[in-house]
Amino acid sequence: MKLVILLVATASLGLHAIACLGANGPATGYHLREIFVPQKSEFTQQHAGGVSSFDFSPDGKTLAVEFGTQEPGTTSGKCVAVWDVDGQRLIGTRQVDSNIPFLAWYTSKIRFSPDGRKLIVLTGPRLVALSFPELKVLYTFENRVLPEDAPNQMFIEGFSIASNRLGILRQYDHTSGHTPLLELKMVDLDSGEVLARWNWPRNSYSIALSPDANFLALAINPDRWGYRDIPTGENNVFIVRPNSGEVVRGFNSGYAASNAEFVGGDKTLVTVPLNSHLGPDDAVKLWDRDTGEIELNLDYPKYGLRGAISVSADGNLLAIADFWLNFKDIRLDRDNTRGGARLLLWSLPAGKLIYSSEELGQQYNFGALPMGFSWGGMTPPMLVRMSASGDRLAVGGEFISVKSIVKD
Repeated sequence: MKLVILLVATASLGLHAIACLGANGPATGYHLREIFVPQKSEFTQQHAGGVSSFDFSPDGKTLAVEFGTQEPGTTSGKCVAVWDVDGQRLIGTRQVDSNIPFLAWYTSKIRFSPDGRKLIVLTGPRLVALSFPELKVLYTFENRVLPEDAPNQMFIEGFSIASNRLGILRQYDHTSGHTPLLELKMVDLDSGEVLARWNWPRNSYSIALSPDANFLALAINPDRWGYRDIPTGENNVFIVRPNSGEVVRGFNSGYAASNAEFVGGDKTLVTVPLNSHLGPDDAVKLWDRDTGEIELNLDYPKYGLRGAISVSADGNLLAIADFWLNFKDIRLDRDNTRGGARLLLWSLPAGKLIYSSEELGQQYNFGALPMGFSWGGMTPPMLVRMSASGDRLAVGGEFISVKSIVKD
């Protein structure tokens, strides 16, 4: 068994070893082998805006990274850079947006299509579909406005790709004063044609299509920060028909959920606690779609479990990454919370934690949020992406180093 892990760190800092943990303590018979360390290249030095998002091609051989850019005389922009992981070389770049007005609630995201022939890039103002490997613009969806017009605009909050469908979620920002309203568009992935459009009087910051695109999962919250606990009898996670919004099942996850997505098909759903609510009892939960019953609880003593997740296509492995906090520090020194990044890897069939990075250091995060780490429980974001085969991971921040975990 061989797992290749992409760890993200600054070029000037050494990589931290990953400890392998089983259900009953440290696992044995594993070692780390360094494969590829792309130090600060000329290209990355030219893009001071840093990494916004990244993703693997389905075969795990290509890493696509969405960078922030800064052109002379303009505000920030976004470009895409693509690396051949095995060949250890940059194979393509494309500027996809420029002169983006600063809005704190803009969302960025990049994803490969299931067949690996397209890249969908959310820059904030625009969602852009690119061909791969040519990086040619195929179609776009825009909501470009000036910052002072923001209250009257619905922002693209996220998207999801499955089969030959693209689901796009838009809504009013929670500070706009508008009644909560989301808009869902279902789009033909090849042509960009809008096939269906519907609205809900709700807010959601999570959208996920099932692999066959027959179901759509939405995690609903009253606002971006949500409430920590969802009252009994009130549903906050919904599985709906993508083309109509018809509710197939609604259930109560027990906490404000930052994410809800399908695992290994359309029968199991995973939910993740909202990252602005921290607690050592937080758990990632796997649910049976038909019954609404919990199939599996994944928890992590002392720290709880929350953050960015990624699951292998077969549903066997789940990776999760986050900035982990010492809760005693939060109580004693609320405005100067201390902690570090962690990466965990779970075997879902066994329900066991099989890898834990322990402390990775703050260089693995994307950096400070506008309001700071501790106000309102906010923590610096991380991202983790797994290849479809489940043998490679990308986690972190800014600069990429490739590591393999080899079973002796």
